Amino acid sequence: MITVGIDCGTQRTKAVLVRNEEIQATAITRTEFDTNKAASDVLQMLFESCDITQKDVDAIYITGIGADTIKMGDGQVNEIMSAAAGIERLVPKCKCILDLGAERNRAIRLGDNHIVEGYEVNDKCASGSGTFIEAMARVLETSIDKFGDLALRHKKDIILSAQCVVFVESEVISLIHQNEDTADIAWGVLSGVASHIVALAHRFGKVENICVIGGPTLNSGLMEALRKEIKQGIMIAPYSEYVSAYGAALLAAKA
Repeated sequence: MITVGIDCGTQRTKAVLVRNEEIQATAITRTEFDTNKAASDVLQMLFESCDITQKDVDAIYITGIGADTIKMGDGQVNEIMSAAAGIERLVPKCKCILDLGAERNRAIRLGDNHIVEGYEVNDKCASGSGTFIEAMARVLETSIDKFGDLALRHKKDIILSAQCVVFVESEVISLIHQNEDTADIAWGVLSGVASHIVALAHRFGKVENICVIGGPTLNSGLMEALRKEIKQGIMIAPYSEYVSAYGAALLAAKA
């Protein structure tokens, strides 16, 4: 059985093609302003990489913040359930998922048999998200791809007092004018982000066997800051950016 999951996020749209529950191919593109085009593009990438057509696919499920705007597909699944379904296969020991997105972070608590027991979502402020980190990278005149490595070169800890992205940007500019080292400022930014993420997880109380998914997992500095802030090991899921798309494809196969 061949199924496809498409995860339409604010910034990027991801897709996974699954055959008998195993990942065969992945694809990613920028979402931009047309979610249907983004979904069509990643679908075509999958078909080309696997040398198949849509007629060979048994079902396509859509998830993500933009799912309601996409007209294709055979069904939808919410982001909580798709993340849990993907993690059940990829990280069976996980009991708490930290789902890091461009504009929203989630903490999802899993019980026995990976049943979702509850979830928490950050507030509407962009602080603590991928969008926030990209904004700070622009202020520090570095690329988002290099931001994490830059932060890992820090020599001291800088604590940023503000939480809203607008005020943090002002604080970062002030630190630049004070000739603080760019690496130290970058580390301060990521430490603040990590603090928000951990606070989200701690709403459940004590959590163990934590795994992290989403695009920001590619930021090595953020992952180090998160480990330091949470004071325990964390697992970065395989295919971390594609977990929800994979989960949607698995749920499509069970429908």
